Amino acid sequence: MNLQTVMNSPGMWLASSVMVIVVLIQSTLFLREGFKAADKLGMERGSCVKGMRAAMITAIGPSLGPVVILLALLAVLGGPTTWMRMNDIGAARTELAMSALATKVIGVDMRSAAFDLKAFSYAIWGMALNNAGWMLVSLIFVKRMSSAISKMNRKYNPAWVKLIMTGAAIGLFASLWSPALIKGGGQFFAGIVSFASMFLISKYAGKYPRLQEPALGIAMLIGMFAAAYFF
Repeated sequence: MNLQTVMNSPGMWLASSVMVIVVLIQSTLFLREGFKAADKLGMERGSCVKGMRAAMITAIGPSLGPVVILLALLAVLGGPTTWMRMNDIGAARTELAMSALATKVIGVDMRSAAFDLKAFSYAIWGMALNNAGWMLVSLIFVKRMSSAISKMNRKYNPAWVKLIMTGAAIGLFASLWSPALIKGGGQFFAGIVSFASMFLISKYAGKYPRLQEPALGIAMLIGMFAAAYFF
């Protein structure tokens, strides 16, 4: 049977939909539990909705980056598998890299004519096994991490704990940006423009909460479009 026929067959769509349905169910359960916790903490439903809206708008910027790599995944893995992996993990670059590494185990390049049904199965297994480690770490350590933060808040000043967590977040973003600083060019320019945009929005839009919510997403989009225009 033709490989493209198998990759885009109704059976593959059906099998891939199982994971997507699980993700949708998980999202619904998390949302429900989040609202329950908010009610216990005395948080207004309106504040929760604002936070959700800000998160969704902010996610637009990071979602544009994987689009090009998503097209590459579509070409080599077909629609159903790409749909499932993007809904499950969303890291298109990682998925493409792991599928390429898995097929190299049997000496096959994903872009070559030798990429057959066996190589396709290796690619799927490679992506699945790569993500298994993350899932196990989350399953085992997330609850312990929450307990550790609670102990830190009891033992130390919560304000300092919050500052440390903020510093960790800044360090994370800095580590993600550092490769662009080294490479220079369009990536460096996009980062500088996004940083400046975020600074200006935060400084001058403090009186407009609705503008503060999507600030990160707006800053990222400004940086991306500026880099695309000048480079």
